[in-house]
Amino acid sequence: MNEKTITLSTNDHVVIRNLIIGLPTKSPSLQRLRAELDRALVLEPILLPPTVVGLDSRVALLDLDTGERADYTVVLPARADAAAQRISVLAPVGAALIGYREGDDVEWPTPGGVRRLKLLRVTREG
Repeated sequence: MNEKTITLSTNDHVVIRNLIIGLPTKSPSLQRLRAELDRALVLEPILLPPTVVGLDSRVALLDLDTGERADYTVVLPARADAAAQRISVLAPVGAALIGYREGDDVEWPTPGGVRRLKLLRVTREG
């Protein structure tokens, strides 16, 4: 798990918290996401810096191990679409990114191993 405190809007915090209620607690990614939500700094949307990853944020990432670059929009599961580069907030990488900000390095276990990512750019799409 990451050591930095994540920052979320009150809206995103409520939506994500409600989304994971009742989902299996055995999922390591969901356990980590719940822990991140518990320790998050929650701000009114107007106070949230635009460079913080929230729902509907477009992110440019650099994989620190492979050098690969990728762009995604973090969305609710119903809107996820790999072909459109929309990643669910419940997917391991989506869960890892939520609440972090442009310039942050993020480490998060995934089924394929620990991913080490750098957030190069964050923009809001809404």
